[in-house]
Amino acid sequence: MFILKLAGKILLLPVWLILFVIGLAVKMTVQTYAVVRGILGFIFTLLIIATAYCYHDWAQVAFLFSLSVILYLILFAGVFVDTVLDMTRERIIDFIIS
Repeated sequence: MFILKLAGKILLLPVWLILFVIGLAVKMTVQTYAVVRGILGFIFTLLIIATAYCYHDWAQVAFLFSLSVILYLILFAGVFVDTVLDMTRERIIDFIIS
């Protein structure tokens, strides 16, 4: 039984390494997107204020607001995937160490 557990732990090392590399790529992508979302969010906010003040066109304001919400949802999805990968890596390493 001990040999099977040891073999399972050894076989999980490459899986952990692959998840580590994927996790780094996801972290870099999410951080880059967070910066871009901040810039675009600021621009969309200015456009919403300017459109509402100058043109009073509420359809365009609603469209710009929906674009801002989509930016947040994409960021939320990226952070969710990043968190799931981190939790999976932690559970694998805990199993390997135990």
